[in-house]
Amino acid sequence: MKSLFTIFLYLPLLGLADTVEVTDGSVLQGKILGMTDGNLTIQTSFAGKIKIHHTQIVTIKSEREISLRLDDNRTFDGSIEKVEDSLLTIKGTGQAFAFAEIKHLWDADSSDPLILAAQKNALAMQMKWKHAVGFDLTGASGNTDSFGLGIRLDSKFGNRMREYDFYLSYLNSTKKDVTIVDETKFGIDYDSRFFEELSWYAKTDLENDRLEEVDLRATAALGLKYSWIEAKYYKTSIRGGAAFRFEELGSDSVKNLSEPALDFGLEHSQALKKFLFLESDLSFIPNIDDFSDFLLRKDTALVLPLDKKEDWKIRSGLAGTYNSTPVPGKEEMDLKYYLRIVYDFN
Repeated sequence: MKSLFTIFLYLPLLGLADTVEVTDGSVLQGKILGMTDGNLTIQTSFAGKIKIHHTQIVTIKSEREISLRLDDNRTFDGSIEKVEDSLLTIKGTGQAFAFAEIKHLWDADSSDPLILAAQKNALAMQMKWKHAVGFDLTGASGNTDSFGLGIRLDSKFGNRMREYDFYLSYLNSTKKDVTIVDETKFGIDYDSRFFEELSWYAKTDLENDRLEEVDLRATAALGLKYSWIEAKYYKTSIRGGAAFRFEELGSDSVKNLSEPALDFGLEHSQALKKFLFLESDLSFIPNIDDFSDFLLRKDTALVLPLDKKEDWKIRSGLAGTYNSTPVPGKEEMDLKYYLRIVYDFN
């Protein structure tokens, strides 16, 4: 008796479900969410959202009011009378519309897809701040073998078209109570996309490194960046431009450096797994007159989010600089590995 009462209670609701029959004979029941670019989306209870291309649809049944927009932007409202031979007829209009000419179809009680797209675009164009603070456990090979602690602060202000990126990092390492690493870095990057995959960039990096006897190492660059690959799970960009190198050294045996240069770079990010990401940034900065005199910088890391919101992350990687003309007595390669705990916030 109870089961019969339950069936009687829910029978009207079952009758309100939308139905889509496809060419292989399958019948899907649920709620039609809309149609865009020739693909109909239906929300089902057993498989979530399912997209069906219009060429696979045999018939549609729905008692709800819908709105549809054709390719020529004419809009019609009403309920579906019938669907035959890839033609959809709206009650009261006396017209049948081919699926191929339907630009949008949506529930009449829902928002127009064009309005939603405009709102989404406006939201994406808003300039927003994003911040991150990271604490490092580091090691080094090259000029010294050591372990140390560091901190890095990152702030980004931008939208999908342009972005400012500021960073400040400090690393200190000791060995037998003697300070062997005392390194401070500060940088500003600016990207502005002006045409599809193309953007122009400007960047500057400042560095002080007592171990390498560098009082100030500064590089500035201006050029073009090309978004070579932009897929769902990975992105790759290449850049190139003019640069300027300046080095004020703490050694009297080496002259200070001040010369024009070039800047070439590769940026890559990739989702290896659902919760594992690869991020890499490589820069090659040669003397404009002598390519054997150059700086090579790299930072490659694996990033592991620690929570669903991805506010907390562990970043483990290798970062360093290869200087083809170091201060006498110092090695060309200064490579550091680090384990960084990062917290992102707005």
